Amino acid sequence: MPELDVQILAALAQTVAKSERKAARTYAPAVRPERRRDRRNKAPRQVWIQATDANGKLIEEIQVMRDYSRGGFYFVSSLHCYCVGMHVHVIPAFGSLNLEFVAEVVRVEPKPKMAYGIGVKLLHARDPIAPHNSAKS
Repeated sequence: MPELDVQILAALAQTVAKSERKAARTYAPAVRPERRRDRRNKAPRQVWIQATDANGKLIEEIQVMRDYSRGGFYFVSSLHCYCVGMHVHVIPAFGSLNLEFVAEVVRVEPKPKMAYGIGVKLLHARDPIAPHNSAKS
């Protein structure tokens, strides 16, 4: 009879092991696919940022982009005024090509020492020469 008990225990152990493997496959965290289309560059570059906060106060600062791509960039700020969906005007320093862009804040995350990581998506370049109405004499 002791042999029967060993066989039952072995079969039970195999059943439990199979169910644990199946559960591990079922509940394994899904790997998120990379959503970014453009390669990220890590070289530090300065960026000029201008916006208006919720109270109508003008915000203007120069920060260093931590990483950037063709479609957006990430920087760290000590100002607690950025929120997701906020539109900002930015001029990233890319050599002699310094265009002004309208951008949207897509991520705000708290960092240590009262800082905030800000993710920005570039929407479109602003017209560098504003149209003007000349009066005809």
